[in-house]
Amino acid sequence: MSKKLRPEIDEYFLKLAKVVGERSTCVRRKIGALAVKDKHIISTGYNGAPAGIPDCLELGCLRDQQNIKSGSPHDICRSVHAEQNVIIQAAVHGANIKGATIYCTTAPCAQCARMLVNAKIKRYVCYIDYPNKEARYLFKLAGIKFEVHEEPSFSEELIGEQVLAVSEKTFKEAGGFIGFKKADKDFYKKILGSIRYIDRDDAERDQSWKQIIPYVVIRFEDSFLVMQRLPRSGEKRLHNAYTFGVGGHINPGDSASDIEGEDIIERGMYRELNEEVWIDDLKNIKHVGYIYDDSQEVSRHHLGFVYSAESGSEEVKALEPEKLKPFFVDKKNLPKYIDGKENWAEIVYKEYISKQK
Repeated sequence: MSKKLRPEIDEYFLKLAKVVGERSTCVRRKIGALAVKDKHIISTGYNGAPAGIPDCLELGCLRDQQNIKSGSPHDICRSVHAEQNVIIQAAVHGANIKGATIYCTTAPCAQCARMLVNAKIKRYVCYIDYPNKEARYLFKLAGIKFEVHEEPSFSEELIGEQVLAVSEKTFKEAGGFIGFKKADKDFYKKILGSIRYIDRDDAERDQSWKQIIPYVVIRFEDSFLVMQRLPRSGEKRLHNAYTFGVGGHINPGDSASDIEGEDIIERGMYRELNEEVWIDDLKNIKHVGYIYDDSQEVSRHHLGFVYSAESGSEEVKALEPEKLKPFFVDKKNLPKYIDGKENWAEIVYKEYISKQK
C-alpha cells in the first residue's frame, strides 16, 4: 500500500466500522457497520444479542454448542447482525438511511441484503467478502453498488511524511533566484505567508514545490563544521557526500513545538540542531541568506534558509553517529571537501563562508 497524508474517505469509514465491531459480543466474528450519507454518520451497529439479553460472552456461542458451521443458516444464533442494528438504530432515532452507503467489516448475508435493499441504500463497502452469492445478486438487481476494499490498517507507517514547502509560483513571485541570496525580510515574509505541509514523496517528484530546509553553518574561530553523510543516512543520493550545514526538513510537529524560535522555520532549525549534533556553547545564531540550485535532482526540490552560528569549542558529537560524521575544518581547507555531490556546500562556501573574516 502506498503512503498517504491521511486515509481516503472509504478507508476512513472502514476503519470506523472496524472500531465499532470491537463492541461485538459474538465470539466467532466481530462485525461492525455504519450508515453514512454525505460523509455524515447516521447510525452504527455491531453483531450481538439484543439489548439487555444475556449474550455469548456470558453464555457461550450457541452455534458452537450445537456444532453449526460458519456460513450455515442463521436461525440458531443469539445475535442481531451488524447491518440489522444499523437499520434498527436509525429507525429508533428517526434517521433516514435511504441513499446511504453502508460500511461494514464484512459482506452481508442474504437476509441483511434483503433488508438493505428495502432500506434503499445505494452502496455497500466492506473489506472481507462473504461466501453468499444471493446477497450480491440481490444488490445487482436493486442497483446497489457492492465493493470489497483492502482491510484498513492503523499502522502509522502507512501515513507518509509531511514536510513544509512553498510553491514554485510563490518562490518566483517573491523574487526567485539561483545560487545564494542574502537575507531579505520581504522575501522571507512572502515565503512564510504561503508555506504549507505536503507529502514528501510528492514533493520529491513535483517540480512545482520547494521543500523548506533550515541550513546552519557553524563556525569555531577560523574553522567551519563539515558533516559527512554516511551510507545509513536517509537520502541515498547523498551518501558519503560532505555538507557545510546542519539542517533538514520541517515537519508538522514543529508547528506544535514550544522550542524557541520566532516562527515555524526557526523552530524547525533549532529542532534540527538539537537532533543532529551536540556542540558546547552554541551562540549568535542568525539568519544570513537563502540557497537554491536547480542543477541537481536533489537540490531543485529544496529551498535553503541559511543560518550562521558560533561554537564555543571544536568539540562536536553526532547524535546519530551511524548517519553523520561531524568535524571542524580550517576555512582554507574546506575546498577539499567540495566533491560535487551536494552543490549547496559549494554555493555556501563561495558565496558566504569564503567572505567571512
